[in-house]
Amino acid sequence: MTQLHWMAFRMYLPTLACLLLAFASTWLLTSAEPAAFAPPLGGVLRWAPYALLGLSVLLGVITSVRLLRWDTGDALICGCGGLLGGERPGRFGTYRTCAACGRRHGVAR
Repeated sequence: MTQLHWMAFRMYLPTLACLLLAFASTWLLTSAEPAAFAPPLGGVLRWAPYALLGLSVLLGVITSVRLLRWDTGDALICGCGGLLGGERPGRFGTYRTCAACGRRHGVAR
């Protein structure tokens, strides 16, 4: 795998983790007895897999849009070809971090 494939994989990791957590919570909640949880907590936990699935879909769409913008050249791109993240305040001013190589690029104001 190339450096850019690893970049895309790392960007999709939160989506994958949330999706696996949704499947694990579905498995755990269906195998547990309904009386095992307190009545108010049991009603909330019943919706947890659906909320996690919705969150994973949202994270996947956001990542896909960012990668689509990167592919079309509409996003800020590092010298290595990776996608630059959002502005962050730092010790020496604001900067953006490359998702592929990890370098920090200063933002000129």
